[in-house]
Amino acid sequence: MSDWMPLAVKFKGKCAECGNEIPQGERALWSKSTKAIKHVKCEAPASEKKEKMQEVPELDCFVCGRPAGCAECGFEADCDRQAVSQACICSQCLEDKQAFANYQQAFVEKARNVAKVKI
Repeated sequence: MSDWMPLAVKFKGKCAECGNEIPQGERALWSKSTKAIKHVKCEAPASEKKEKMQEVPELDCFVCGRPAGCAECGFEADCDRQAVSQACICSQCLEDKQAFANYQQAFVEKARNVAKVKI
């Protein structure tokens, strides 16, 4: 039987399932017997999580068009790829010294294509 109970986090902690931080004030699950804490979304059984991940496609990098590397992303555990912007950036493009300028240029090019106007 599971003893996980929902609560509002009083002190930041580390999720027992995914290892990511759970900030103060966030809703989470706490186990009295193990004194562990985990994200509410980490409650789903591993098989259910795997099925969900297979349903959601890998995002493409907004700048270069290659796969964004969702599985390796530091925000992967918190990312709902069905709800987030399609404007993610891969780690290779993010490490470029001109990352922001490249991102802006990609945005302008995509806006031109959508609006079919000169910007």
